[in-house]
Order: sequence, then C-alpha cells, then structure tokens
Amino acid sequence: MVFPVETDYRRWRQKEYRYSLDEFLALSDLPSGLIMIDYGSVELALLVKNRGAAANFYGFHAAQSPLTRQPVPYFQGRKVAPRRMNQILISDPSLYLDDNVRVGWFLGNKYCDLANDLPRVMDKIDALTGTDKRLLWGNSAGGTAALIYGRPQDIAVVMNPQIILRNFTWSRVQPWLLHGWDIEEYFEGQAYGDQFLDLRDQVTVGRIVYCQNEHDDHVELQLRPLAETLGVSAESGDDGRFKLILGDWGKGHIPPSSDIQQQIVGEEVERMLGKPRGLLARLRALKSA
Repeated sequence: MVFPVETDYRRWRQKEYRYSLDEFLALSDLPSGLIMIDYGSVELALLVKNRGAAANFYGFHAAQSPLTRQPVPYFQGRKVAPRRMNQILISDPSLYLDDNVRVGWFLGNKYCDLANDLPRVMDKIDALTGTDKRLLWGNSAGGTAALIYGRPQDIAVVMNPQIILRNFTWSRVQPWLLHGWDIEEYFEGQAYGDQFLDLRDQVTVGRIVYCQNEHDDHVELQLRPLAETLGVSAESGDDGRFKLILGDWGKGHIPPSSDIQQQIVGEEVERMLGKPRGLLARLRALKSA
C-alpha cells in the first residue's frame, strides 16, 4: 500500500498485524505487536503489549515537530507506560494524509470516522483484555485525545493539552482541515473551528490530572477556559476530579520530563490498582534506593 507520506513499520521491531475495522472488532484474542486497522487511504495503528494486566494504558502522541517529520506510524509513551498495565499506544490516522499534516488531535478525517470508531476499538480492547479500567495519557494534541476519549470512570493524565482549537496556531490547524476535510478557505475553516473545534463540552472523563507549563500561552488560551467550563480552579491543587500541576519546565510549550511523568502516572496507577505487591514492589523499592 502506498501513502503520500513516508512509512516505516520495521523500526518498531514488532510482529505486524493488519485488519479491517470489522475484522479487528471480530477478534477473539488481542495480539501483542504492531496492529494496523486499514481504512484504505489512512491507517489507525496501535502498538500493543498485552500483559494480561488488570488495567489498560492508552497513550496518544503529540504533534510532529515542525522541523522534523518522522515516518508513520508514530507513537509516544513507551517510557511513561507502567508495567502494571497493558500498553496500547495509538498513532493518529491524520498523519497519513500529507507531509504538511503534523497534527490531527485524533479527531479523524474524511476517510476515518475516528470519533465513532476509536471508542469501539477501545471497548473491544477492554473486552479482549478482560478489564474496563483505563488510564489515558497524552502530551499536547495527545492530551486533547486523552481528555475527549476518556469516560466518566477513567483517569486522564495530560500535558499542556489543547481543548479550544480555534485558540491554537492556525498554521497547524489549516493543513488538517485542508487535507482531512477539503476545507480550503480561511473563513470557512474558522467557521468550522467555531462550530466544532471548541471541545470543552466533550470532556466527561472522571478524573483529570492536568500538567501545565506555567510559561506556556496555553495557561490563558486553553487551561483557564476549560477550568471555567468544568467549574474547577485554575490554581494548583486536587479536588478529586481535577488535579492541576502548574510547573516550570522551560520556556514555551514544554512538558515535564519523562521521569516526572512516570512519577505522576505511577501515583494514579496506585490510586486505581492499589500499591504493588510482592516482587514488583521490591523491584520498585530497589530502583528508588
């Protein structure tokens, strides 16, 4: 299959599986490896480690760098995903559209109705792994996905997410609208954004751990409007549903380090599953010594 962008499946060093959406939804076992759900013009790719664990970690990547473009499928979160959970990392199908599309917020495109299909895929994964416990994680645009695909019983851990896309850099939004939805004109795109790209009403996830760099314009453009909609404080704190961590991680749109993210995720895993026992607990103690 030929796509308009560079692909590289071998770099993930995983056994590869390719299904249609219907074939995936009919599976009786979830394999570990690189799974491609084929939409013809794009793919929904999953990097899966099925450990037989009691909960699932869903990881969503940030936008590709404006300076470098990596081949698709593209995944982030392997350093953050806890070993106590099954790992499901997701590559945004919109990155297959064109080299200029570096972000799609996992909102789908004209070839892939991701808003309807991804919840079905995640429900199927939960059924195949025998658990409905989920932690959703994401950086920036991946944080957007973690917020909007989280259910009331889930936990979302997000880093500097966008939630009002009309407040985001228009040059990043426009290629996705053009190649994903055939929206060419600026004012048509702005109208589309006004109608559909304020995602605050789609955030229904039960617990949000929101990590925001205090030197990022997202504080005013994204965090504060979402906090107002949810009726929560935009100051650091934890009220049970909304935990806000305001940090100094550098100038601009910079997330905390992987080590900090691991610690934050680990605390939420313990909240969900309890403290690790036996050998796992001893190994963790040795690592932190």
